[in-house]
Amino acid sequence: MARGRRSAVRDKAEWLLRFAGMSLATPRDFRRLRLEAHRWLDPDGARPLEWGELRAVQAHIQGGLKALRQKQPWEHRVQGTHVLLPGATGLHGPLSRRVETQGPSDRYVINAMDVLTEVGDRLRTCKRPGCGRAFIAVKRQEHCIDCAKAVQKARVASWRKRNAQRVRDLAHETYVRRKRREVGRRNLKIERRPRKG
Repeated sequence: MARGRRSAVRDKAEWLLRFAGMSLATPRDFRRLRLEAHRWLDPDGARPLEWGELRAVQAHIQGGLKALRQKQPWEHRVQGTHVLLPGATGLHGPLSRRVETQGPSDRYVINAMDVLTEVGDRLRTCKRPGCGRAFIAVKRQEHCIDCAKAVQKARVASWRKRNAQRVRDLAHETYVRRKRREVGRRNLKIERRPRKG
């Protein structure tokens, strides 16, 4: 994947993981979601899926992610034809592949599998106990974004507790700099108040 900018594959994979955990409960959400799914998973397809078809695709993706978490293969049986398309100049142009299936929902699942394959080793499971959510990692990332925030918050709280005096010193230095800027005197002396207790 490209460094420094977000890639289309990563965006598609992150949408796919969000889709796996979404609720298809309200009709308004469903209308928006069916168009998003069509755009992300089958842009060349004939039509967006209906609610039952989209729910089946979501169930296949959820089941596939669960199987992968348990180090099992993700299988999706489909009746279809694998087609290799020639480029604009025949064999001299870039070739592209397409899978033609009986039902459109099969294309969605196959495209979802292809997206996760393209992401490669960046597809990971959160290592925080009790989470296990799939996510697309950046560098050596070990936790999903929600858990990473919680882990960082706990790490900072722990450091602040161990280094209470340093935290107070840093806060005082920041206060002194701000007051010097406000007053306009570089050598302004500000005494620290004695601590109570």
